[in-house]
Amino acid sequence: MSTFGRKPPSVVPGRRGRWRRCGQAFGAAAAGMAALGWCSGSSSALGFVQPSFAASGTGAISSRCTGQTARYAAAKAPVDDEDLEVWDQSIEDLALDVRELLITDGNIYFVGPDVESYEVAIREVAARINYTALAFDFPDLLKGTQMVSELEKVLWVPPVVSVQKWPWKVMINGLTVFLDPDGWKKMDHVERDKLRKLKFPKKKSAFGPEKPTEFSLSVPSEEPPADPIDMWMEADVHVDLKAHPDLPFENIILGSIIDSILRSPPKWRGWMKAAKMRGTIASDFETPMQVRRGFHSFGVSPRLNKLLKA
Repeated sequence: MSTFGRKPPSVVPGRRGRWRRCGQAFGAAAAGMAALGWCSGSSSALGFVQPSFAASGTGAISSRCTGQTARYAAAKAPVDDEDLEVWDQSIEDLALDVRELLITDGNIYFVGPDVESYEVAIREVAARINYTALAFDFPDLLKGTQMVSELEKVLWVPPVVSVQKWPWKVMINGLTVFLDPDGWKKMDHVERDKLRKLKFPKKKSAFGPEKPTEFSLSVPSEEPPADPIDMWMEADVHVDLKAHPDLPFENIILGSIIDSILRSPPKWRGWMKAAKMRGTIASDFETPMQVRRGFHSFGVSPRLNKLLKA
């Protein structure tokens, strides 16, 4: 049978969908060429392909190329030092920021299940912020209260001591840091209270008069002892050592301290800012702590400088 004068079967208009499939294939080829770097949108880059026809095959190729180019440029764009994440900062900037935020020169207490294993990292943190590293080896509360009058100390508390009640009466005067090697979820006091009620449900009171309370030091408490994890969760800073496995322990500790303090800043900073906005005090007024830090400070990172002045 002669085919002279007839169109090829793939482009016969009578066959449904052939024109569409041809256009889709042609558009896919144009998209492949565009993905190789010809996303400029000009017809010279695609040779004989017209931009309108290339876009009509599989969708808006030109807009797709524009989006890919914009995302690539955004990923390669340099980030200002003020907009860095705390985990992207150098250890020098982290140490400067921690030293600035610890404006009261208070002590830092490290607690956790395996705190002795991170003694090298703790000593490095103390050296970076110009603190003195010590072991919390006091036998009782009377000896432990000696640290209340001393400043600029970093102490790691052994687990057998930090699970007792009396060290927390000393540590409440400083900044407590929980070194978490297992990646526990950070819980606030409400969540911890709910969990404790599930662990130790309260007994229903028996019918009749209540049992009189016995005030005696020899009678043990009816309240069960707390879980050590729940006690360590009450620390001011929760350092999840598994959250950033690619960073050194020193960076994770310093970054977590900065992040926790900025998430819950001291109230006097907010009061000072509000007073300056109202005009109650001068805009350049500084507290005695800020004046003292001005003499001994080596500066802060651009990121913290931006956040404190915001």
